[in-house]
Amino acid sequence: MQAAGEVVAIIQEARQQRLEMFRQVASERIGRLNLAWIDFETKGVAPDGFLRESHTLKGEASLTGFVEVSRLVHLVEGFVKLVRDQHGRPDQHAGDLVLRGLDLVSELVQSQPGARSSETEALATEVQARLSQAETGANAIPDLPAAAAPPTASNRAGPARREASVRIASEKIDRLRGVVSDMLLSHVRCRQLVRELHQVRETAADAQEAFRLFEDEHRAHKCGSLVESLAGIESRLREEAYGLSRVVAELDNATRELRMTPLWTLLERFPVPLRTLARSLARQVRLDTEGEQVEVDKALLEMLEEPLLHLLRNAVDHGIEDAETRKRLGKPAEATVRVAATVVGQRLHLRVSDDGAGIDPATVRRRAVEMNLLGAAEADSAQDAQIIRTIFATGFTTRRQVTELSGRGIGLNVVLDVVEGLGGTVDVQSRVGQGTTFDIYVPITVAISRVVLFRVGMGTYGLPATSVRALVEARSVETVESFDGPAIRYNDLLLPLLDLGKALDETRGTGADTRIIVAQSGADLVALRGSSEHLEREVVLKPMVKFFERQPLVTSAVTLEDGTLAVVLKATELVLLARSQQAKARAATADPSALGGAGRLALVVDDSPIVRDIIAEALRCYGLQVLVANDGEEAMAVLAAEPGVDIVLTDMDMPRLDGLGLLRAIRSRGKGNDIPVVAISMRGNESDRKLALEAGVQAYIDKSDFTQALLWRTVSPFVVRP
Repeated sequence: MQAAGEVVAIIQEARQQRLEMFRQVASERIGRLNLAWIDFETKGVAPDGFLRESHTLKGEASLTGFVEVSRLVHLVEGFVKLVRDQHGRPDQHAGDLVLRGLDLVSELVQSQPGARSSETEALATEVQARLSQAETGANAIPDLPAAAAPPTASNRAGPARREASVRIASEKIDRLRGVVSDMLLSHVRCRQLVRELHQVRETAADAQEAFRLFEDEHRAHKCGSLVESLAGIESRLREEAYGLSRVVAELDNATRELRMTPLWTLLERFPVPLRTLARSLARQVRLDTEGEQVEVDKALLEMLEEPLLHLLRNAVDHGIEDAETRKRLGKPAEATVRVAATVVGQRLHLRVSDDGAGIDPATVRRRAVEMNLLGAAEADSAQDAQIIRTIFATGFTTRRQVTELSGRGIGLNVVLDVVEGLGGTVDVQSRVGQGTTFDIYVPITVAISRVVLFRVGMGTYGLPATSVRALVEARSVETVESFDGPAIRYNDLLLPLLDLGKALDETRGTGADTRIIVAQSGADLVALRGSSEHLEREVVLKPMVKFFERQPLVTSAVTLEDGTLAVVLKATELVLLARSQQAKARAATADPSALGGAGRLALVVDDSPIVRDIIAEALRCYGLQVLVANDGEEAMAVLAAEPGVDIVLTDMDMPRLDGLGLLRAIRSRGKGNDIPVVAISMRGNESDRKLALEAGVQAYIDKSDFTQALLWRTVSPFVVRP
């Protein structure tokens, strides 16, 4: 027989489990009550669901010993009935009262059974004051004694509906996920053993052939037997590896299904804080949701809560206009913020949109320069879409003063950080005066992800596979020293080149730089050199320990087959690090105003957009203003429209009108025919150079010798003011 102490312990454990179960269920019900009230207040939806949910919660609280919770829910329930019966649709003050009551219920649920609160009496007094304003007392809420007995079956609304599901603690599912991780690692080790055994068998087969050459049949026979045995073991081990792979996949699918939960469990958390924020800013905002029944990994929902909340708060605080402004612009006084969810393949697509003021690229461009996130020349030449993505940069904000809501430059960086850490992407589109849309794509499960692993120095690192645009052979790309620092030419683009060894302080043991990683964050690309032994693999990502919390480059870790950890990097931070490197390179350039180029106007003519950009950016770096043209005919049109051009830099081989033709056209003009012209051409032989100089160019640069310093030495005599 069990000792009395053991029986008491069992009873206490059972009570504690029931208590935790009630708290979990009550929290879910309170969430649905908040949502139902918001629907009643903003959309006029009848509060029948609210009253059903509150009635059930009231009974559960009473049965579990939470008498004060039951009393408070009864009070709120009666007030909602009164509002429904007398007013039809509540005002905001009634909403404040109800939501305050639900917040108090939530606090009491987390306390011990029987706990009381002075705030309950204050709330009851305020409710009774509202009731006293009613024309009659017919709708008065009857008092519920503080020590009322639990309702019996006869006075309850009916037996609770049994759900065809089993509630499982998330900790237990997390332990299963850990098992999946261990099994996946065992599978990787098993495959490695197959490869090693295959190599041993090949070595034994080579030895057998060697003995046969020396006519040592005895040893050759022994080696042959060994080869056959190894072949059999290899075959069986390969089958076991295949079987283990299948088991891991099935277990992963099973745990994934256990973790799947409807999206509404996340979306129901947002209406109340959004309402509170809108009221504090004197704005009218309606939250619409779509796709609430889409099921995704519960862990994923927990990770997405903060990013989504940031986007919604950002929409209300930065995007939505006040009611008067909206009316003046011909918009409804009530703004709409929308969250829509769909599943595309194995990825969740979340779209967060608003019909507010939109993002002004000019404002973002100006603030990016002020905050040294972009150089002035880079900001001027960047497309609006590139400029708008600057809002994701660490520290970026359009607010010049920090408020309780914004100004710290944290929110959108958190969004990008979390989403890319999940192996997802974020896109943003905005139209001034019409609104902004954020599109988030993430895997529907966070159990197993694909990463590209590689060595840098003595360490192993990784990037989410979705952040790797390409792996290119280092010898197949051209490396250039641009005015922004080292870069490579890739698909008609000039990408900043970042040395991973220096960035990660892994300067020891760096191997041959055979491949370059092209990493992507949104529309931004960065080339990464200094890595080797690249391998794409399915892994279970683990959150980083506190040791790495202050490392902005690190997002998670992967356990390797030898038990060591590989650190997974953030593509976003690598892009920002490359931008910082570019800013330092630009800062190292001499002050443009000191060189005398400030205020002068140059025309760059070349049919290659890459070449135009390189030359134009170099000239802007020295303070010149730059116009561009695609060929000689377009250049003549520019010169006709802009008589103040101080110098022309032109390619020689171009369609329609080439460099020599352009030069003759300039010299044949009456006014302005003395404009200095510099030829920049791939034709570097002496005859071509002589022909250009005889035609009237002031200087000639061979593109194969082009550097920023050479360009400025050539151009400065014609533009530096005396």
